[in-house]
Amino acid sequence: MSTVVSIRVGGERYAVPVENVREIADFGLVAALPGAGPAVLGVRNLRGQVLPVFDLAAVLGVERADGPLRILVAEDGGRRAGLAVDDVTDVGEESDGATRLAAADLFAALARTA
Repeated sequence: MSTVVSIRVGGERYAVPVENVREIADFGLVAALPGAGPAVLGVRNLRGQVLPVFDLAAVLGVERADGPLRILVAEDGGRRAGLAVDDVTDVGEESDGATRLAAADLFAALARTA
């Protein structure tokens, strides 16, 4: 088993490999980008870096009752993006019942939705 960051999006649980997670931040102020795809929430200034923020629920086709509370900053091959999630529930060994999100597949999905 590998170490993952467990997150919740809507009623679903997902696991992101810890080596692809740079940090977890509060949702904060996200500036909208006119003309961006429906999954693109906008950009956020995070310690002087402009970070694109994607609605992970929209990317994965998951329904959610409330807005996201956290941003998981993911990185893969020099690409970095913020993923709006409902909650971060754990950091530890992968557990049963959570869908694993491989970083390469996740960034490919983000590119399709932008």
